[in-house]
Amino acid sequence: MDVQIASRLANRRREAGLSQEALAAKLGVSRQAVSKWERSEASPDTDNLIALAALYSVTLDELLYGADEQGSGATEPEANTTEATDAEQGDDPDDAACKAADHTQNADAASDTDDAADANSAASSKDHVSIGWDGIHVSKPGEEVHVSWDGIHVDDEAKNEHVHIDRKGLHAQDAKGHSVESDGVGGVIVDGVNYASWREAREKLGPDLGSTSPFLRVWNRIPYGAFVAIVVVVIGLSTGTWLPSLLLLTILIYHALGRSIDRRSLVPLMKRLIAMGLLAWVIWMCATHM
Repeated sequence: MDVQIASRLANRRREAGLSQEALAAKLGVSRQAVSKWERSEASPDTDNLIALAALYSVTLDELLYGADEQGSGATEPEANTTEATDAEQGDDPDDAACKAADHTQNADAASDTDDAADANSAASSKDHVSIGWDGIHVSKPGEEVHVSWDGIHVDDEAKNEHVHIDRKGLHAQDAKGHSVESDGVGGVIVDGVNYASWREAREKLGPDLGSTSPFLRVWNRIPYGAFVAIVVVVIGLSTGTWLPSLLLLTILIYHALGRSIDRRSLVPLMKRLIAMGLLAWVIWMCATHM
C-alpha cells in the first residue's frame, strides 16, 4: 500500500478517537491487520475499505486520496442565505418566522448530534488494556504498546517516538528524528545512511550510533580513564598504598561533567557527585577500619 494512504488511514483512526484494538473489533479483523495497514505493509480489502469509509462517514476517494471534504458543505450556507434573502424581499412575515424557527431547531439538532459524537469519541479514547493469547495490548490517547507474536510495537505520538521490532527487524525513531532500522540483510540504516553491518555503524558513529551530540562524542574519546588508571598504578607501586585508587571514581564524574556541559545543566553532575561521595565515604570507612 502507498505510504501516504497508510498515513491517511492512521490519521482517520486517531481523529475518530479509536485505538487500533478498538478499530479492529469494529471491523472484525485482528489488531495486527490494522497495524500493517497503517505501516503500509498490507492493504485492506474492498469490504474493509467500504466499512472504513462508512465508519468515518467519508467517501472512498476521501478515505484513500484525501479529497476536499468541504465541497459538500459549501452549498448549505448559500441555501440558507438564499432563504433569508427571499424572506426579506417579499415572503410573508409569518412564513419567514416559521422558516427561522425551523432553522433554529435544525441547528439545535445538529449541535446535539455533534455533542453526542464528541461524547462517544471521548468514551472511546479511554485507556484500554487487553491481555490474551494474541498478546498484550495497551492503548491510551496518543500512546500504544503492543506485545504479541507479531512483535513489539510502541508508538508515542505525543513525543513522536516509535519502536517496532518484528520478523523484518528493528525500526526505531526518537523525538529528535534520529532513526535506526535494520535493512533485512544484516546491515543497518542510521538516519538514511546504510551500513553493511551493526559493527561498521558502531565503529563510525560510536556505541550510541550517533544519537549524542558532536561535543559529547569528542569528550568521551578523551582517554581520561586510562590516564587516571596509570596514575593510580604508579602511585601505588611507588608508595605502597592503594588509597589513591579512589581517584578511579573520578572517571564516572568526568563523564557526568561532560553530560552537564552538553545539556547546560548541573543536574547530571550533582547526581553523580552525591552518589560518588557516598560510595567514597563507604570505601574510606571500610579501608580505615580494616
